[in-house]
Amino acid sequence: MTRDDTEFRPARSLMPERFHGPVVDGRPAGTSPARWRRRVQRLLVSKGEREEAELERLLGEQPSLSRANVVAVISPKGGVGKTTSAFVIGGLLADRLRLRVIAIDANPDFASLASLAPSRLRCRRSLADLLTDIEQIETAAQVRSYASALPSGLHLLGAPADAEVMARLGPDAYGELIALLGTFYDVVLLDLGTGGAGPVAESVIGRADQVVLVTTPESVASSAVFTALQHLHEERTIVAANKFHARRAADLRELERRLRERRLPRPIAIPYDDQLAAMLDTATYHLDALERTSRIAIKRLAVAVAEQLV
Repeated sequence: MTRDDTEFRPARSLMPERFHGPVVDGRPAGTSPARWRRRVQRLLVSKGEREEAELERLLGEQPSLSRANVVAVISPKGGVGKTTSAFVIGGLLADRLRLRVIAIDANPDFASLASLAPSRLRCRRSLADLLTDIEQIETAAQVRSYASALPSGLHLLGAPADAEVMARLGPDAYGELIALLGTFYDVVLLDLGTGGAGPVAESVIGRADQVVLVTTPESVASSAVFTALQHLHEERTIVAANKFHARRAADLRELERRLRERRLPRPIAIPYDDQLAAMLDTATYHLDALERTSRIAIKRLAVAVAEQLV
């Protein structure tokens, strides 16, 4: 048999392999065990888990502060969760961002911020005592003796038990107090009275770096929001829609629409949570013990405040 009689067949090694997918450098792409494991892990992780992980990442980034920041927390009406919002924001800024944070009870109506601290950690002194002794205060340790120090790192400065003493404190007193605390803390949070009206509230809001306006999605409360916004710097205001019920989603959508008309960001919706309410009532608050929906909402609010720190 001659060479011409033999069927010519190319060597097997020269024949291109056939792949049923994309090829990179002559090999099928995306078939490595590590890549498949990552794909499977992504499928097993829920949307909520991914969002919470991203929020934790943002909260883990140390902000570059140029000075002490003043954050005023107000509400257009009572009972919407203003004090709770100040408390949970301060706790996250202190715990996750490792900032020195103090929250001040500047609410002459109820003065309940200090009661959120466990009784064993609750300081009997008040902001009125600190103001009385202000000329002798020279160190952070001295300031801490007037505040309740929580495990999160947040410090709470309570209002005096005597309502008459509280009523005598005017804008100058709070200005002096904020100036002192700004020497020792990165963030000074003030839980102000309902409505944000009055000399003290107006003075604090005027010097605040940002304002957290807490409301509920219902029409009565949300209407008051827009009245309050007329007196605020909107670009420095965060709207928190607290006690949101999923069955009343239309209220939240209406609030979002009205904010959108003013070219303002969507409100941060915080769901009503019986467990959270019970924790606050018994001074046993622990963020990680809450359901994920509530944890995510609270973290969104803290991230929004953190992103506006200067």
